[in-house]
Amino acid sequence: MKKLFIAALMGCASVAAAAADTENTYVGVSVGSSEYNIDGDKQHHTGVGLAFGQSIAENVGYEIGYAHLGKADAGGTVQALYLAGVGKYAFGQGFDVHGKIGPTINYYSAHGDTGSDTYVRLLLSAGVGYQFDKNWSASLDYTNFGKSAGVTPSLWSVGVQYHY
Repeated sequence: MKKLFIAALMGCASVAAAAADTENTYVGVSVGSSEYNIDGDKQHHTGVGLAFGQSIAENVGYEIGYAHLGKADAGGTVQALYLAGVGKYAFGQGFDVHGKIGPTINYYSAHGDTGSDTYVRLLLSAGVGYQFDKNWSASLDYTNFGKSAGVTPSLWSVGVQYHY
């Protein structure tokens, strides 16, 4: 499974390199509080994310991203790789609300000899953003990665995006 994630990340990097000359493209990083809701038992951890996105119209785009949602109390981890459609509504001076929807590949690695599992689920996300200038923006997002094997991972995050 690690080889699949490495291959997928290399694919994301290739897409980013190919689109480097394209307007309305961004890369972003985020950090926040992840939550594992394991059959009603909520655990909070630190999660991080990386993303590459591009606008294909004024209010519509796509994003390819990776999230590492930290280690669960039992020792396992959850990682996600996703491709999402992005809808955005701008208001005020530089503000926007946005939503994301698309497939996510969630990889669960368990502690010890219990193995690992991979699930394809629906990613849903909503957030607000602020464009500081032509090249920099920030966002506050909530992302739900879908329920798999009794675990519902989610992430509240603060992110920074560089637009080129």
